[in-house]
Amino acid sequence: MIYGKIWCVVKPSVGIPIIIGAVAVASFSVHLALTINTTWVKGFLNGSAGKVAAISNETTPQVAVLTVQDVRK
Repeated sequence: MIYGKIWCVVKPSVGIPIIIGAVAVASFSVHLALTINTTWVKGFLNGSAGKVAAISNETTPQVAVLTVQDVRK
């Protein structure tokens, strides 16, 4: 551990909760920023997720299937 001597200065019973608290605050602030600054997250969380576009068989071109015997010719 690079900073192993830090525990000689700061007691683990104080330092570990501070580190865990800092991670929790950072994670909360990132998620809050995503929720506030985007429109799609609000819609997704409210249940209005976008519709999946489906392609019908009439609009897709037909693709030829090659077999091993066709390739060998």
